[in-house]
Amino acid sequence: MSIDELDLDYRLLRLFLTIYDEGSVTGAANRLGVGQPTVSHGLERLRHIIGDPLFVRSGRGISPTSHADEIVGRVRALLQDMRNLSRVGVFDPDTADHAARFVLGTNDYEVAVILPALMRHIRSCAADIRLKVVPVSGSDQIVALLRDGKIDHAISLQLNGKFGDIAQQGLFHEHMSCFYDPAHHDVPPDTPDRFCAAVHARVMLGNNEHSAVDDLLQAQGRTRRTVLQVSSFASVANLMGGTDVIATLPSRLVDGIMHGFGHCAFPFDFPPYRFSQYWHVRNAENAAHKWLRGEIFRIAKRLA
Repeated sequence: MSIDELDLDYRLLRLFLTIYDEGSVTGAANRLGVGQPTVSHGLERLRHIIGDPLFVRSGRGISPTSHADEIVGRVRALLQDMRNLSRVGVFDPDTADHAARFVLGTNDYEVAVILPALMRHIRSCAADIRLKVVPVSGSDQIVALLRDGKIDHAISLQLNGKFGDIAQQGLFHEHMSCFYDPAHHDVPPDTPDRFCAAVHARVMLGNNEHSAVDDLLQAQGRTRRTVLQVSSFASVANLMGGTDVIATLPSRLVDGIMHGFGHCAFPFDFPPYRFSQYWHVRNAENAAHKWLRGEIFRIAKRLA
């Protein structure tokens, strides 16, 4: 019968360790819950595969050979690696020897609204958790970056389309508000006429030139005069202060980027829109990633 190293399997390696630890074929059989002939047959197979007796008689028991002593550490490590292949890893944020690295794709709205609480929580953990935040915009870019593994996670507006390999979880709904410098507006732009008469700033992320607000106005036969267009929410806050420019922005920015500005309800019927978190299915069962998703969801529920 031809036997080579490819005949090694988990059962034979476990058999070797059990005999080694018990110092007895009978003891190994009892520990494994099998008959002594089964252990003896397995040991004989091991001897043929490895090319060494592995154990020799010593008094009333058996002793490992020098080769068995040499390989036992590697066999233990190999068995542990084999066990790990069939187990979802464990991540404990309160354990100092645990570590995690995340690349999170998002824009400065989520940086302002969600990430401060997430960062405070991360820094309260004993584990070595590191977060890299990169800008993203649009469904195509987010999906491509997740698929390529260039980001681990994304927080964004609801993506358009269905992607079988991209998982998602809804976080909260948002609505629009109008922001303005109260020193330059005696009355807020809280009616359709006052809103359309004002001069406007708008935020357009990435290469997007499509504005849902302008589409809504056009559908009602109205227009607005946009004198400033920027690619981030922080920029619009820095540039419209001290001017008569107004901006229609997500309402939750009032406590962060737009703190200190006047604000009022957007004077048109604009439906709420949803933010979600996204990840590739290859990370679905990763313990550290599951922890991150749970923390983001917990923070988002406080915003709901």
